[in-house]
Amino acid sequence: MTVAPEPARPEEWPAAFRLLFRPLPAEVREQRVSTALALLEQGELMPDGILVLRDGGEVAGVLACMPLPGATALVWPPQWRDGPEDVSGEDRLVRHAVRWLRGRGVKLVQSLFPPDGVAASASLERNGFVHVTHLWYLRHTLGSLPPDAGVPGRLDFVTVEDAPEQLAETLIRSYEGTLDCPEISGVRTVEEVLDGHRSQGRHDPRRWWLATDAGQAVGVALVSLTPETDEWDVMYVGVVPEARRRGFGRELMLKVLVEAAAAGVPGVTLSVDGRNDPAWHLYRALGFEPFDRREVFLAILR
Repeated sequence: MTVAPEPARPEEWPAAFRLLFRPLPAEVREQRVSTALALLEQGELMPDGILVLRDGGEVAGVLACMPLPGATALVWPPQWRDGPEDVSGEDRLVRHAVRWLRGRGVKLVQSLFPPDGVAASASLERNGFVHVTHLWYLRHTLGSLPPDAGVPGRLDFVTVEDAPEQLAETLIRSYEGTLDCPEISGVRTVEEVLDGHRSQGRHDPRRWWLATDAGQAVGVALVSLTPETDEWDVMYVGVVPEARRRGFGRELMLKVLVEAAAAGVPGVTLSVDGRNDPAWHLYRALGFEPFDRREVFLAILR
């Protein structure tokens, strides 16, 4: 058994990914393998982040980690080939990945599991990852909008092109007292946060709105296009503390839905922290329907 994890060699990539995605059904597994190989080919997945331990020259264990813009990263937890589980090997893979990510300036590492897959998180939890919440994924098909959609409200809107500094300041202020993953507030700089949002989907600054009430900035809505589905994804919507509980969150979301319908997109998606009851009830009242759920494990790298 190799002592230290090493990046997988190109000829090992298919086998490494098949092992990494082994818990999935066969058809889904092969699709994920093809996607991962394509990401490597396109340079979106770094070869050095595909870590393996070998036994007798063959891949015995594998972990994948993917640095992302905005000082964040994703980790797919270790998988071991048939035979006794190697806790020591799993821990070496996770610890090596964390060191490698920290060396690349990553501050926030995330791993997502389906509700029935959290048993695979043990190796992460042994090495500093914490289960913080579950995320609900919701979709609005725009078949019917709320009755007050399009009715003039109190808010005025400008895009980030017209007020970049004000939008950034309002975005950060909206994190104060947030119910959406409060664990990560203050971990990254505002520019790192913005870089992370710009990298999601297809960025268009005309879909980043700053909302004002009587000239005062009260909230933001950041939307991207998901190329695979042509849907809009609401990456973030937030209201500053002193403007909450006045219906501005609803007005921000109505702005997104009306703009999406006018653009002819097939739907709007978003995710919400399972602990955020006010946001959950707002989205459901607006017509969003849940379609998926993921358990969230986080490691904050100081």
